[in-house]
Amino acid sequence: MQQRPETNHGRDTGASHTPFEVIDSHELAERWRVPETWVREQTRSRATDPLPHVRLGKYVRFEWGSAALEEWWRRRRKCA
Repeated sequence: MQQRPETNHGRDTGASHTPFEVIDSHELAERWRVPETWVREQTRSRATDPLPHVRLGKYVRFEWGSAALEEWWRRRRKCA
């Protein structure tokens, strides 16, 4: 008899496989110690190099620990 792989059949198992944390603009501003208005301005389409973000209607979220956000940060880092 062939064994079938175990599945969760679409049920939430409670385990998160997301390698990043979803945070809002307030939390990102606190972590980077910048004004929240600056963070929000960097998500607008007119920004030169907008922060990577996910827009959920009027809500904006960021993926803390994601490769995209880390790359954005690296592009701004200045070496002495």
